Amino acid sequence: MKKKFIGIIGIVIIVVVILLVIFLGDKRLDLESDQVQTLYTYLGEVDVNRCGGLNAYTGEEVMYDTISNENKLCMAYYALSDDEKSSESTEVTTTNENDINLCEIGEGIRLASDEDDNTCNYTVISENDLNNAYQKIYGQESPDEESFYISSTEACFLEEGEYYCGNSETSKVTIVPEATVYRLLNSASEKMNGDIVITDYYLRVSNNKCYANNSSNDEISTCSTALEGDTEVTREFVQEYGTLYEHTFKQDDNGDYYWYSSNLK
Repeated sequence: MKKKFIGIIGIVIIVVVILLVIFLGDKRLDLESDQVQTLYTYLGEVDVNRCGGLNAYTGEEVMYDTISNENKLCMAYYALSDDEKSSESTEVTTTNENDINLCEIGEGIRLASDEDDNTCNYTVISENDLNNAYQKIYGQESPDEESFYISSTEACFLEEGEYYCGNSETSKVTIVPEATVYRLLNSASEKMNGDIVITDYYLRVSNNKCYANNSSNDEISTCSTALEGDTEVTREFVQEYGTLYEHTFKQDDNGDYYWYSSNLK
């Protein structure tokens, strides 16, 4: 009788543990949900000329302080909605020593005209809207920066609470080999501590060679060999040869999620 009672207690304990795992364990999230898709955009751009490219994929742990203020502000700019951007234009007022037509805006902002044109087209955004977008992505207030690039040729300049964004007098040169980047969402889950963790496969292909991150030339030789010939890069190919990354998103005081860190899984 005593053994039977102990056996029943054991079964109850197992059932309780299973229920705790089900209800208190990790909760899988739909990869196609708006929440997951939105958070995934916080990881960066494939285009290296825009916001520094995919800053989260370096092969090492990447956190808030790892990414430059300029690239983070750039990401916040592209997170703004069309309603938060005002398109403006003005006539050329002067020419610099390099014969570039310039438009003088406000007290000290000079934007370059479009090529072979006497007009400067630019965008105006509020400093407050940019800060809100920045806080949404990174969970912190935006840094005090008077200017930042949003592409290799365009920059934003601050004056009296507004940023004026258009063609800059100077270009930001980025020399990188031509490459194609493949990313494939793998999983998304809400952890017991409230964090959301997204994992994905990353693969960079340049000159028919494969690489595991966005910044180094550590080749994945087995992948490069598999690419020889007319091999097509499919989902299955990326899953087999790509590198698995893990991205963590935490909640702010309002319960909204922001990007916290990225690293190899």
